[in-house]
Amino acid sequence: MKIFNSLKKSTGLPLGMLIAVVSISGCDLNIPGGKGSLSITSSPERAEVFINGISQGETPIRVGGLAAGDYMVELHKEGYTRTYKSISLLEGQEMELDIKLNKITGLLLVDSNPQGADIIMDGVSKGSTPQLLTDLPMGSYQIEFRSSTLLPRTMTAKLESRSPVLLFAELISNTARLTLSSSPDGAEVRIDGNLVGTTPATINDVQAGKSELKISKRGYRSYVKTMTFEATKPYKISATLDALPSGLTVITTPEGAKIMIDKKLVGVSPITRSDLNEGAHNITAVLEGYASQTQTIQLEPDTNDSVEFSLVKDSGTLVVDTEPAHVEIYVDGKLLATTQPKGSMDTLSRPVRIMLKAGGDHQVQFVREGFVSSSIKVRTEIDQVVTRHEVLKRIFVYDTRITTDSEIIKCRLEYKLPNGDIYYERYPGVFDTAKAADIRDVQPIAIDDKSNRAARRLIEESKEAVPK
Repeated sequence: MKIFNSLKKSTGLPLGMLIAVVSISGCDLNIPGGKGSLSITSSPERAEVFINGISQGETPIRVGGLAAGDYMVELHKEGYTRTYKSISLLEGQEMELDIKLNKITGLLLVDSNPQGADIIMDGVSKGSTPQLLTDLPMGSYQIEFRSSTLLPRTMTAKLESRSPVLLFAELISNTARLTLSSSPDGAEVRIDGNLVGTTPATINDVQAGKSELKISKRGYRSYVKTMTFEATKPYKISATLDALPSGLTVITTPEGAKIMIDKKLVGVSPITRSDLNEGAHNITAVLEGYASQTQTIQLEPDTNDSVEFSLVKDSGTLVVDTEPAHVEIYVDGKLLATTQPKGSMDTLSRPVRIMLKAGGDHQVQFVREGFVSSSIKVRTEIDQVVTRHEVLKRIFVYDTRITTDSEIIKCRLEYKLPNGDIYYERYPGVFDTAKAADIRDVQPIAIDDKSNRAARRLIEESKEAVPK
């Protein structure tokens, strides 16, 4: 009691308030009656704890020596809303509190002119303008505005409170304006293969960047130009189309396609023919790796006419190399290539590229005399590149019999050294040397020798595997 009277004199506070302050501060005072405790955890941790307005430290924390009664628990943490919890503590009670703190989020209204631009934040789309974002923690954000017809723009927004923040972007067009005319008019206009109009024409939304412009009219040579368009700039093209020679001109994209007229091969595109009779003709363009196309045209007397094909790729690519080289490659029963050595040795070949029609399985066979033929199935999609490394197993044939003082050796002769030693292969991959001093006789072994029974079977099987 003397202690409290002393405190009262020094602080000027009433005795009852001093007792509350000491109890709440977590000190275990020796006051009669059982004292309670309060264990507080939070998610996230390290939140500052206030009990009846007095700081106790950071979570997790245990506050002991609490008298029975009502308490207000308050948690503070930067970036999170203040959280309050009212409790009633019984005498001697040990209470546990686990409190979840909620992040403070701001309000960000993102808008642009023109509207409809994609909103990108940290690589993630947040929708298109206008958009109200309500789940952003306090802090700074880089907002990117994207549109196929507008130049991209990046801006910074800073959220410091729940007060709404407006981020507005004035976006600049990413397209050019193209005015076109031709002589004669009525020609089709294509940009990167897409039909955009007929001359005379004005195209207001040409994508900035490099593009191919093509103006074409039947019976005339096409006007083709590669252009680099800059955003917001106007461009003007006036094309004079030259009349094609009398007869029929066949043009393909890409060039180099085989052209057949009425099922007869007449050449490779681009090609002009002036020996066709008037009337209907079937024109077919065939190019490896592309889908064949056929058009029917009605030729009039004494007129120039043309047929154009935009060929569509329908193939993938098989890139294959073999061990050894000089291996014939058959695809679906047709010989398409023979691998060539890589360097001076024929143990490994250079890669071979083979176009394969996409969307289906192809039987690919590898054949070389003296080796076991192999076969694989390959499927490709359009523009896909499939790589294979094919190793053929050599057929082991006994061709030499060496008689020495101690044994008779059946083997495959590798070479004979100048000193008379013989280097040989006794079994597949097992090599040895017969010393000249030990050799008594050397005789050839024919393929029909019984020791070559397995080799003969493999040779026959490999011959049968070769497509007729």
